Amino acid sequence: MAYIVLVDDDISVLKPLTEQLESEGHKVSAFQSSLKASNFLYENDCDLAIFDIKMPELNGHQLLKKVRLKKPVLPIIFLSSKNEEQDELIGFTLGADDYITKPFSKHLLLARVTAVLRRHEASIPDLETKTIKTSELEIDKERHLVTWQKKPVNLTVTESMLLLSLAKRPGLVKSRSQLMDAAYDGTIYVSDRTIDSHVRNIRSKLKQVDTSCDIISTVHGLGYKLKV
Repeated sequence: MAYIVLVDDDISVLKPLTEQLESEGHKVSAFQSSLKASNFLYENDCDLAIFDIKMPELNGHQLLKKVRLKKPVLPIIFLSSKNEEQDELIGFTLGADDYITKPFSKHLLLARVTAVLRRHEASIPDLETKTIKTSELEIDKERHLVTWQKKPVNLTVTESMLLLSLAKRPGLVKSRSQLMDAAYDGTIYVSDRTIDSHVRNIRSKLKQVDTSCDIISTVHGLGYKLKV
């Protein structure tokens, strides 16, 4: 799941939004002060930011411009209490990724958050080397070769793609649907049970190489993560 920074000066909006996002497994840092949020974002990384537009101190547009100086590719969603086309146009011109008009349902919010996160992840250019390394794990992305402590691990292509998805963001929980998209390139639907079976196979094959290897954690009700 994602780490989200939420900024709205209205506590009656901020609190339920925080609860809704956390109920889906996201980690949330919530701020009523846009200045405090700006300072926080200068010093800390996150996966997504959600800004109200009408705020004292810095309004949403001003906050976006300040944050963009430090984090030019951070995905940002605007919230607005008014369906004003001018606000929406300004937001998109400044580089907002989406715009939601209040009031909105929990389902709409979560759908927009999921869509923006997926678009952002898909748009990140692959500037990495051909291999991913974390701890004793190494994955050759092009040849789908996996090694643990320099010893080969005999994974299928699907298993290596799933493990690669976890290894790209160690410590970040990936839902079964996210792992499904990574392993099957979004072209095939499989059940959660199939993903669980793949994870069991990966764990088993890693233990064949090193009986003490235990790098994949189950986060009950959410998915899996690679231990940092």
